Amino acid sequence: MSNRIDKEKDIINLMIRLYCTRKHDNNENEICNQCKGLLAYAIMRLSNCKYGNRKSSCRRCKTPCYRPEMKIKIKEVMRYCGPRIIIYKPMEFVRHLVK
Repeated sequence: MSNRIDKEKDIINLMIRLYCTRKHDNNENEICNQCKGLLAYAIMRLSNCKYGNRKSSCRRCKTPCYRPEMKIKIKEVMRYCGPRIIIYKPMEFVRHLVK
């Protein structure tokens, strides 16, 4: 069985890097401190998810674990990257849909 948490970490990493590259004019390999903090927070929350590999999407979770201000930031990243990921990383988009 594949590890859903690791896949979620990969996709959030991809999205935050894409967001930072496009919105903050940074290199994909060197994201800004604000985005580094958001990425670290998201990875930490995923690592501590009590549902583990049985988790649904965070949006549908009955026990959300993001602080309200971080939830707003991550929503902004996802809103921006969602439609663009198919252009910049089409294979990742397909993998994300298939899972």
